[in-house]
Amino acid sequence: MKATKTATMRTMNKSIQILGLLLAMCTASSLTSCNEGDDIDDIFLNRTWKLAFFREGNITTGAKEGYEIRFYENSFTATTPGGATISGNWHADNKERTFNCTQVRVISGSIAGDTTATKMRTFLEKATAYKGDTNYLQIIQQSNILMQFYNR
Repeated sequence: MKATKTATMRTMNKSIQILGLLLAMCTASSLTSCNEGDDIDDIFLNRTWKLAFFREGNITTGAKEGYEIRFYENSFTATTPGGATISGNWHADNKERTFNCTQVRVISGSIAGDTTATKMRTFLEKATAYKGDTNYLQIIQQSNILMQFYNR
């Protein structure tokens, strides 16, 4: 009987040690992931993002094929199926997930009569935040006003 109690105590001690180790690992992992923020370069750079839809409140409007955006070190270019190019500068903060664009302008072609391109330009000019990863990206104006892209 004494041997059974001793074996049970050893098993319980090992279980407690393993649980303690797992708890320490989980705590360390969650602390480092909270402090690092998003990897801005991994999300934005070296990808062609295709426009999927706009959401304005409860209304979601799908986008036609051919509207794309690429982000470079400090600038971006967005292209339309009609051949227009919208360009500007961008900045994102990986901890606060803020996002803004400056000097947004049409550098070639025209977006006159293209409501999707016009809306895209306006969303970029008024952007305040981003959300996403390497598969999808939301450029957000307000909590319920955004445009979403997917990685091509």
